[in-house]
Amino acid sequence: MIEVICPGSCGELIQGMIQGSEKLISYAINCYSKVTLTEGRSPFLENWSKSQQMIEKVLLYYGYSPKEGEEIGITVDSQIPMGKGMASSTADLAATALAMATYLNETITQEEIAILCVEIEPTDSTVFSQLTLFDHLEGKYKKSYEEPMKANVLMLEGVGSINTIGFRKSNHHRLLKEKESELKEALHFFEKGIKGGDLKLMGKAATLSAFANQEILYKKELETLFKISEKLGAAGVNVAHSGTVMGILYEENQFDLEAMKVLLKQERFRPYYPANKTYEIIQGGPRVITK
Repeated sequence: MIEVICPGSCGELIQGMIQGSEKLISYAINCYSKVTLTEGRSPFLENWSKSQQMIEKVLLYYGYSPKEGEEIGITVDSQIPMGKGMASSTADLAATALAMATYLNETITQEEIAILCVEIEPTDSTVFSQLTLFDHLEGKYKKSYEEPMKANVLMLEGVGSINTIGFRKSNHHRLLKEKESELKEALHFFEKGIKGGDLKLMGKAATLSAFANQEILYKKELETLFKISEKLGAAGVNVAHSGTVMGILYEENQFDLEAMKVLLKQERFRPYYPANKTYEIIQGGPRVITK
């Protein structure tokens, strides 16, 4: 039996048109998908058909017949809500890729996993251990940042869900191009912040990107929630650019978390963000926990 976990995210720090093409920086949180591989056929898992697709891809990648996957059992146990913009599919796929490579006694890099994931669907940079600026559509660009982001996030779960593939079919190219200068500024603040360990600058970057995305996927009460959270000591807000969640980024002992939670119960916000939860921002990437 092989077990692999991979974390999800709470949206992206920045996402949009950067240096001429669409890129993003996701961050990982302590909320996981766990993939288990065993010998023996498993029933078809409708919600995780992409993971079964990944098994075939890894087999082909290492020169095996996809038919050999028919005798491998797979189960996916995920804590990550689906359709919210929390990188649930990326976590499932990345964990499956590492589990399958491990099953074959092969060593696979995170870069290889990312490319295999992109061949199936747009991929969050939570597939990497480090914070990474990544071309999530084609995997042709990758820039990693060695410094960790030491922070927590209060995740606000928006109502409904969004199919990322369906969302991608809408042509947002013109709007993305119009916001390119704002994303350039956001990336500047992020890189300055991560280099200096300044969460306020990283929060400023995330907030810029969140507001730039409003014309593409509107988040109710974003401006009000940003202003309130800022007064309570938060570093900034971020959003799932193709999902429904919003994140309030903060350092412990710098942010009045309980006051924010009380405010979120108000009738003004509750219809749009009925649930919230705190997470720690952690290192990304899949890892083997049982072999």
